[in-house]
Amino acid sequence: MTNRARDRGATAVEVALLMPILLMLVMGIVDFGRALHAQITLTQAAREGVRVVALKQPDPATRTQNAATGLSGVGVAVTACPATSSNASAEVEATYTFEFVTPIGGIAALFGGGGYGDPIELSAKGVMPCEG
Repeated sequence: MTNRARDRGATAVEVALLMPILLMLVMGIVDFGRALHAQITLTQAAREGVRVVALKQPDPATRTQNAATGLSGVGVAVTACPATSSNASAEVEATYTFEFVTPIGGIAALFGGGGYGDPIELSAKGVMPCEG
């Protein structure tokens, strides 16, 4: 056997050993980036919703959901400004169930990893003082 043939065989073995690790790394980066984007979008939507509540404008829940562009099924909990207190705060909490798109959870389960890949609950809370 020549040295060239041995080198090709060694290269094939190295690729076979490193490819799963590289693919898991890439899939993790993709899902982490998507989750970070969803969290940033949810935070922005909560800020928009609480601004609507603090300014006593109508329909803060729908405006919060509309501000969460690209996310469907956003839950909104609103704590409105009280009519009598002058130094109270309005609050809006937005929640979203994030689903992973890559099969990294199933792959991690093969190696004894549990829980990764299951949907996670993201939440963001906006707080703003009420306008007089």
